[in-house]
Amino acid sequence: MRRNRLVLRLLVAVVATCAAICEVAAQSVRVPDNDDVLARTIDYDSPYFLDRLMAKYLSWQQPLSEEEMHYLYYGYAYSDLYKPLEPIAAEDKVLAVVEEIMTEPTEERMNRLIESGMQVMERDPFSPKNLNFLAFAYGSLGDTINEKRCYERLEAVLKTIESSGTGEKEHSPMHVLWFSHAADVLYARGLDIKSREVVSRTCEYIFLTMKDERGNLGYYFDFSRIYWVRSEEPLKPEKRGWTINNIPLS
Repeated sequence: MRRNRLVLRLLVAVVATCAAICEVAAQSVRVPDNDDVLARTIDYDSPYFLDRLMAKYLSWQQPLSEEEMHYLYYGYAYSDLYKPLEPIAAEDKVLAVVEEIMTEPTEERMNRLIESGMQVMERDPFSPKNLNFLAFAYGSLGDTINEKRCYERLEAVLKTIESSGTGEKEHSPMHVLWFSHAADVLYARGLDIKSREVVSRTCEYIFLTMKDERGNLGYYFDFSRIYWVRSEEPLKPEKRGWTINNIPLS
């Protein structure tokens, strides 16, 4: 079967994700204030101290509030662990296991997918694509608790990005910490990407293959935080192949 025709579904419906995203779009936009984010996430006495928020996010004993996710996601740009221009080796492991799963979804392969996915989280804890894989793997193994946790994290990340701007105008872009996050937001909506174009020093426009239900041919994303950290590693263009819940595998 051709890659672009093969779609795996998580046990949770993609309709729920899309509905949540559309609901956020109707809410007021909250553009990240860099000075405010930095001040609150480095203050040990702040409820948004980054290390505590990250520990709560990773354990996910209870969902983070929208306020907490806002400060965690954008505060991560100030973390020493934030290296968005460096490749994540574990992502190749994830894709290799996924290809094996397409042939035969064994328990051993699902466990390896989880192991590799957790390694990806050490470098990019917010990757919608990776959270999607983890939710799929946990669900396939019958671990509904961790499946739900990963799905809720995925939904929270998408909501946080979507609430940072409408994306419909250059002056109101959605703000992302990784280039891949921008694509994942659109893929989670069930949209296909035609091309990407940098339109300013801080913003890119992603063209869709056709107008979406809002009548838009594309969306703007602010990628400025990505270049706060320098890297000598070349960037790899993204291609859409196999998907899980509309988020591509590679």
